[in-house]
Amino acid sequence: MPNFYSDKAYNGTETIVVAMDIGTTQTAVSFAHFSPGTRTQGKMVARWPQGNCNAMKIPSIISYQNGRVKACGAEAVRDLEEHPQNVAYWFKLHLHPAAMATSNSQRFEIPSLPMGVTIERVYADFMRYLIDNTRQFFESTIPQGAEIWARLRDTIVVVFATPNGWDIREQATLRTAAIRASLVTEETADQLVHFVTEAEASVHYALANQNGNWLKEKTVFAVIDCGGSTVDTTIYRCASTNPLVLKEACPSKCVQAGGVFVDREVEKVLKTRLHGSPFNDPECIRSMINSFENDVKPIYNGIMEDEVFRFGSVRDNDPSRGINKGKTTVSGEDLKRAFDAVINKIIENCFQPLTSNKVKYVILVGGFAESPYMRNFLRKILEPHGIQIILAGDSLMKAAAEGAIIGRIKQFVIARAVKATFGGCVRECYDKRLHRERRHTVYLYPDGKQRVDGAFHAWVTKGTILQGTFAHKLPYHLAWDAGSTSKNELSSKLTTVEIEIFAWEGDGVPIWCKDETGNVLNGMRPVCILNADLSALSGGLQITTGNRGKRFYRVDYNVCVYFGGTQLHAKLQWKEKGLPREGPVMVIPYIT
Repeated sequence: MPNFYSDKAYNGTETIVVAMDIGTTQTAVSFAHFSPGTRTQGKMVARWPQGNCNAMKIPSIISYQNGRVKACGAEAVRDLEEHPQNVAYWFKLHLHPAAMATSNSQRFEIPSLPMGVTIERVYADFMRYLIDNTRQFFESTIPQGAEIWARLRDTIVVVFATPNGWDIREQATLRTAAIRASLVTEETADQLVHFVTEAEASVHYALANQNGNWLKEKTVFAVIDCGGSTVDTTIYRCASTNPLVLKEACPSKCVQAGGVFVDREVEKVLKTRLHGSPFNDPECIRSMINSFENDVKPIYNGIMEDEVFRFGSVRDNDPSRGINKGKTTVSGEDLKRAFDAVINKIIENCFQPLTSNKVKYVILVGGFAESPYMRNFLRKILEPHGIQIILAGDSLMKAAAEGAIIGRIKQFVIARAVKATFGGCVRECYDKRLHRERRHTVYLYPDGKQRVDGAFHAWVTKGTILQGTFAHKLPYHLAWDAGSTSKNELSSKLTTVEIEIFAWEGDGVPIWCKDETGNVLNGMRPVCILNADLSALSGGLQITTGNRGKRFYRVDYNVCVYFGGTQLHAKLQWKEKGLPREGPVMVIPYIT
């Protein structure tokens, strides 16, 4: 990100923003000092322990000894080779939601974490290492950096770039880890910890580093971020070029596929070959995979002949299994199958959205996008459909980390597509046509209306394009029989007013979210619970007459769903003594 500046002087509150992209195999950090009256500059952290002076990326590795952190990044690589049981690597895979797993990846064996270490602990320890080195780099590269960092330390905004497929559970883990790492406090976490999808971060990176003038008004293009373990596809429509304004054309896609899955496919080949051999042990296999990672994978283009993997000394020989002087050969055909097994999953995930939205360009970013074979494969599939591949940026960079900061400086994306249908679980008025299958569950509610439980009330439907003007209020009410409920009883009942939020990722809008016994139906995903304490209203409630002359106490409240910044928010609202009141705000990760 050399000398990436904002177009105009900043006029907001002084702050530091740090963006972290903790990838499966590589990690990078960028930052920017937002100072009133100056043009904000984004920088990559380019100095890490035991790395070269221009290292923009470090290995996502952390080693432990006797329950304590021993080393991180490049300093932990030797521990991975010598004591892998004490090292957390590819740990991002432990956080991937089950919904992201493909039929291929469901059989994928995730490396175990060191004994007694949780995934939250790993992230917290790694974040602490990242922020410490970011501080050192900031202080040494920014004029008066030490004084500025000390002054703004407690208000630093931390942005995490995450896969499109991550949701509220994964974000909660990162937020808790950030608290544990002392990046933020429990009191400030909701304000200072932000999230951006890797795809959105990458589009800011790609457009800041674009070549040529291919992007014009109404152009539809996609960014495919090919990472270590996930591949994210997001499609944009250019609404304006001056200033540059982008809108998502449809919900983004995410598939659990990427560079590490190719490694595992090659590992299967090696284990099959070495079965029964003394060389079929974890250390030898790991050495072979490292050889593949460093020497073969970056240059494999699909037309090469057999490839040699180095793993041992000249004394290591087993002619019956093709091992000669610490080297073994893997056929070009086996390598091609390993790559194809992963890339076919990517094509299955992105092909239909690309063609149905008439995408003209695909920008490739991410570590796996550096593979010549990957690029050639995509060209062969997409170019017959009029889709041109564009390569963006420098392979030394990590697109999501750099793009996350560029996105804070230049907000190209102003509208995003909802990835699922979100709504609440409600007591719905009985409709003979819609609810016939549950007519035997109908009951008379205190307001005198016939109702059924477990109905799904959609608030925002899948594919809706959201931008800053979106806000939606939905009226609800609660009722209690005036003849059998006292005002004292109401006070206790009103302390736990809540409504469950669910997500439906299929097509259409379902009628139900729970079955007749209250169990969540297949395909419905619980997101969060909106809650509020309305007990202060109990003393002022008046008796109301409803249908069929039913006398009841009634409490009215609203669910407010609104678009704030880059996130969807929801909260309960009500009036207390004529004044507006609201409950805690819940963030709905609608684009992740």
